[in-house]
Amino acid sequence: MLASPSTSAKAPVTSEDHWLGWRPFAGLLALLVLVSWPQVWLGWQTFEYRDFGIFSYPLAHYLRASFWQGQVPLWNPLSNCGAPFLAQWNTQVLYPPALFYLVLPLSWSLGVFCLLHLFWGGLGMYLLAQAWVSDRRAAAFAGIAFAFNGVMLSSLVWPATIAGLAWMPWVVWLAQRAGRNGGRTIIVAALAGAMQMLSGAAEPVLLTWVLVAGLGGLDLLRGKVARYKIIFRLGAVVALISGLSAAQLLPFLDLLDYSRRQQEISAATWPMPVSGWANYFVPLFHCHSFQGVFMQTTQSWINSYYVGAATLVLALLALGQRSARVGLLAALMLVCGVLAVGEATPLYGWLARQAGVIGMVRFPVKFLILPSLLLPLLAAVALGEKNFRAPQTERTLWLLGGAALALILGITGWLWHTEPPGDDLKVTLFNGVLRALFLVAILLTWVWSEKITGVSMRRLCQLLPLLLLWLDLDSQMPSPPTVSRTIYQPSLTRTQPLPLAPAARVLIPGDIREQFNHTVLPDAATDYLVRRFALAGNCNLLDGIAKCDGFYALTLSDHAALFVNLLGGREPAAPLLDFLGVADVLQRTNRQLVWQPRTTYLPPFTIGQNALFADDLATLVALTNASFAPLDEVILPLEARGRVLAARARTARIISTSYAAQRLEAQVETPVPTMLVAAQTYYHPWHAYLDGQRVPLWRANYAFQAVTVPAGQHSVKLVYEDRRFQVGSVISLVTLAGCLGLLWWCRR
Repeated sequence: MLASPSTSAKAPVTSEDHWLGWRPFAGLLALLVLVSWPQVWLGWQTFEYRDFGIFSYPLAHYLRASFWQGQVPLWNPLSNCGAPFLAQWNTQVLYPPALFYLVLPLSWSLGVFCLLHLFWGGLGMYLLAQAWVSDRRAAAFAGIAFAFNGVMLSSLVWPATIAGLAWMPWVVWLAQRAGRNGGRTIIVAALAGAMQMLSGAAEPVLLTWVLVAGLGGLDLLRGKVARYKIIFRLGAVVALISGLSAAQLLPFLDLLDYSRRQQEISAATWPMPVSGWANYFVPLFHCHSFQGVFMQTTQSWINSYYVGAATLVLALLALGQRSARVGLLAALMLVCGVLAVGEATPLYGWLARQAGVIGMVRFPVKFLILPSLLLPLLAAVALGEKNFRAPQTERTLWLLGGAALALILGITGWLWHTEPPGDDLKVTLFNGVLRALFLVAILLTWVWSEKITGVSMRRLCQLLPLLLLWLDLDSQMPSPPTVSRTIYQPSLTRTQPLPLAPAARVLIPGDIREQFNHTVLPDAATDYLVRRFALAGNCNLLDGIAKCDGFYALTLSDHAALFVNLLGGREPAAPLLDFLGVADVLQRTNRQLVWQPRTTYLPPFTIGQNALFADDLATLVALTNASFAPLDEVILPLEARGRVLAARARTARIISTSYAAQRLEAQVETPVPTMLVAAQTYYHPWHAYLDGQRVPLWRANYAFQAVTVPAGQHSVKLVYEDRRFQVGSVISLVTLAGCLGLLWWCRR
């Protein structure tokens, strides 16, 4: 699908580094990834740390189950009283490489899937750097620095994020080639861009195209290629990516309109601390540990963004070049660094008001994604400079290296005198000294290898700084714990049976959820098993149990208004719990968690209610009142008044029901027109059919669904029909066919 790496760079290859082509580098990189996590590759253990176990793995499990049932999972009935699934984007429903973990055993393949993207990102950075410089060793340095930098390693817990990051250098490299060369490179760049788009990582996609746009602007200014050609070619790439990704983007953008993501964004949420620049030299600076892994005190998104002190020194060396491209990269890093601190400067708030797309970057610290790509690239630019061996350049390198060394030792010494003694401080001090040693060793061995004359010895010495760089990055902080794959077995923690969906739901009160967010047990496996028992995050998907909450990037506004804004940490009143079908509530008794059963819960379908009409505020108040009678009344929005005629029908009955993920059916009988109510979250792609004829589906009880049923016996169906997904699928298939046809025509 992609262009041959052997033709990626036009720059001449020197006889000194011809042995380190893309194939040997790919082998070296694969070996390093394997050595870093042999227990995951061999299937002895797998990831569990943080979001991998409670977010990523359950989503992949649900996707895999749907795949083997031959169903595209557009809707998830098990979370948030029902929620869109494919439209979430980061669920990777349409990401082609996800077939790897859909087909192979999930407890092994999902961890390996993330590691394969680590390798893919490093290889892409090698090819991008090789296209910029003539030194393959410099490209190899950049590839290892990118593959093992702190952002990449921290993102192993999110398959969507690590996939989006891995495609960043590929998209930049191929988009540049497309803008300059045109032809079939436009198709290849579009295919790579679509892969990144379908990976489900919003922030890496956005920041990738910020860089592509900047580099395209430089090409326009230089004028080496006709300006109209660059604009047309890059425009064609964007158009083709949009077409190829339409099946994913159209449902996502629709959900974004109906979700609370924009309202939940705040520049004060998880920024990089102002002193966070020190973590580029000492990665554990002002961090705290849990389960042996360190995290900054002001943000809980990534564990580290360390790219190597040697990488940083070389990137600073590159800034001395008089190059517009280097200047662009420096400006982007500066802007990202300022935005990453959030409200510490007024830039984030001002830019968010001027460009709403900034809200796509959920936490300010995520702006550090782009520097994690730019710093290795700048390091390669410095190493690939023709006069790198010149005495003046070497003196500058040692001057910068000495300053960085003094800074590392100064930060470490300051921590020694100011931080309270303890295990965390000992680990931090040792870590800082180790960074200093690696900085000196990498720079020394690189400069030394330039002066070796023997071929065999020279190659060995050229390999040494690359291995030291890997060791520096791999040891930048204690590795996240891995655990036995058995923790993901279905029903592993069930000491008491819980109702399987859709018969009923369970509820985790807000105060207990909050405790889980702030409590971590020392042993990773035990901690996860407790969370599985409590169905924390998305763990309910592993056992097919429905619940009232969930762990997703996008939440439908009506559901969030009821459960987050109104109820907050409070447990709903008993009538609302009955309506929601809550059969078990998690309780803490004698310092133990137990599921407390309830017997008054109602089935998913109820019939015979009298229709009342009220505005949203009055409806929310009524739902939380103990006098709410879900079997006697249903509250519809004011616009339904005059269009809905329904009365209380005590003798109305539901003859039979049928439930599926994206279809609910009921055979009902009623003596008078009345309402059939479904305790499922309302979302506009759901449609109602009465005896095969389309009828209005009303938003009922603020966030749920209801249908008017006339007198008599009828068949009612609620069907999830996402027109945007259907239209997007047609656009994507037509665009893909066109791309493949153009590739075939270009080859001829």
